[in-house]
Amino acid sequence: MILIGISLTVVAYMISLYLSKRFRISLMNPILISAAIIVATIYWTPLTYELYKPGGDAIVSVLGPLVVVLAVPLYNNKSVLLKYYKAISVGIMTGVIVSAVSVVGISLLLNLEADIIWSMLPKSITSPMAIEVAIMLDGIVELTVLFVACTGILGAAIGPSVFQLFRIKDDTAKGIGLGAASHGVGTSKAVEISGEAGAASSLAMVLSGVVTIVIAIIFVRII
Repeated sequence: MILIGISLTVVAYMISLYLSKRFRISLMNPILISAAIIVATIYWTPLTYELYKPGGDAIVSVLGPLVVVLAVPLYNNKSVLLKYYKAISVGIMTGVIVSAVSVVGISLLLNLEADIIWSMLPKSITSPMAIEVAIMLDGIVELTVLFVACTGILGAAIGPSVFQLFRIKDDTAKGIGLGAASHGVGTSKAVEISGEAGAASSLAMVLSGVVTIVIAIIFVRII
């Protein structure tokens, strides 16, 4: 049963990656297309979610250890990161604060319930970390995964346009913005820009996740 979910996910991603490279449209993100293919397959074929879930869970379980791979671009560009450590620190903290403020704003605007708010709070950090934060805050893990995916896809899609609009040309700044705002999906986009942008994005993604987790732990202990 595990192989069913894993095989479907791999095939869906290969198809989505081909389509993304073929049409070169920002909104045609491989993750979004993969999700659409998997949902359509479950809906239109005898395959059920219960059969797919073990394979999907197996893939999610290896995401955490894979974060270690991000150390490679960090090491290769350590001199640049050390040179701009002050700007990078400010950028990461700004990203965390803006993410939290946006959640509060959306919550007030839509009058959301507490469990949905807690589920949305870690939307801008990578999935393994976001899931842990959602568990600590008694959020709904499935919703957290959805919010994380949507945030990443949207950030990677509109990021290049934002850089052009505000005339941001520095690759380190681009990487920080993508990593802090749209985690792994944004980092994959940053890697396409340059190794420097990819390294900055990796650092921003990891540190944003760590800061968010620390804030969540403090919040849980206070309440």
